[in-house]
Amino acid sequence: MARHGENIHKRQDGRWEGRYIKSKNSDGKAIWGYVYGHSYNDVKKVLIRVKAQAGDFSLYQKSSTITFAALTELWLFTLQDLKDSTKAHYQYSFDHYILPVMGKIRLSQLSKLKIELCLTQIISPLDGSHKPYGTSVSRECISLVNRLCKYAHSVQLMESVEVSMKPTQTIKEYPEALSIPEQEAVCRFVYQHPNPRQIGILLMLQLGLRISEVCGLQWGDIDLNNREIHICRGVRRISDGSGKTALSIQSPKTKTSDRILPIPQRLSELLSTVYSQKKCKNTFWFLSGTEKRPVEPRCYRKSVHSYLAKAGVHDVNPHMLRHTFATTCLQSGCDVKTLSELMGHSNPTITLKRYVHTDMDRKRAAIELVFGSESNIR
Repeated sequence: MARHGENIHKRQDGRWEGRYIKSKNSDGKAIWGYVYGHSYNDVKKVLIRVKAQAGDFSLYQKSSTITFAALTELWLFTLQDLKDSTKAHYQYSFDHYILPVMGKIRLSQLSKLKIELCLTQIISPLDGSHKPYGTSVSRECISLVNRLCKYAHSVQLMESVEVSMKPTQTIKEYPEALSIPEQEAVCRFVYQHPNPRQIGILLMLQLGLRISEVCGLQWGDIDLNNREIHICRGVRRISDGSGKTALSIQSPKTKTSDRILPIPQRLSELLSTVYSQKKCKNTFWFLSGTEKRPVEPRCYRKSVHSYLAKAGVHDVNPHMLRHTFATTCLQSGCDVKTLSELMGHSNPTITLKRYVHTDMDRKRAAIELVFGSESNIR
């Protein structure tokens, strides 16, 4: 039996079938297209996309029948210029946070109060079904729901609604960056065992690279003559939309993340030594040493934890090495604008908010420098 005039029904072989008008012949007769899946929801998602691609929006002529889940699929389809990794991230947020609460609600039932009650249930449920989400997740849920509402209004599916909720404010505890003695211990370990996988730690610690950027590095990106490195791609594993994941090699996270960085003298000499010993080609992936495929971030992350343990320093995630780079640079006198460009941020504010934190010793030294003597006060 078909579901409510949506042209979706279950076949005798157990599969679900959906049909849509993909074109019309010269007599104006509909030419039907068909999609298949193992569940109603799978077919519904695909059908929304192919209908939109074929220009058939008949499913949406009566907004009273449209669910928030259907609106989500249509909106995601319109984001053609979005990176696959970003779209996969949005899909994950919808599937895991938003749609379990709002997916089956029809647009005609949504009001500002209803939406905010739903967001409260998503972020900090009164029934205690899960622990309250932190600032990052709550901010993203509110933002995505707002964007969906604006899109629905732009295509005349619902009245204009602006959610005014504020994200959950949590006190963020920053993990401890590597101290200077610990950074020196890591350097000693790498120089004792010089190979690309160990050197990758220094690329994060001394150049501020993301782990995805280290994995996406090829030898051709490293200019040893001019002591420069070009960050022009990243490697990530993302959802392919079918419940599985696939390795994705993409341009850097943002436009400003595509950058050229100077290589410190000592690190450049180490890279030159390894390059000559291994006789690498420019097309070889830096970490894997082959042309076949790069090392995945999740695999290299395990290696990083192992190397840090062997170096005798406290365990941190790879992103903390980038954090350590930012903090060390600023504490050594690097100006925020330069640091922002080194890290590939779109503006210095991001650098200050996310990475730059000081300790009590440096705070005490700053106060003493300004107010520690009578001459300074005068």
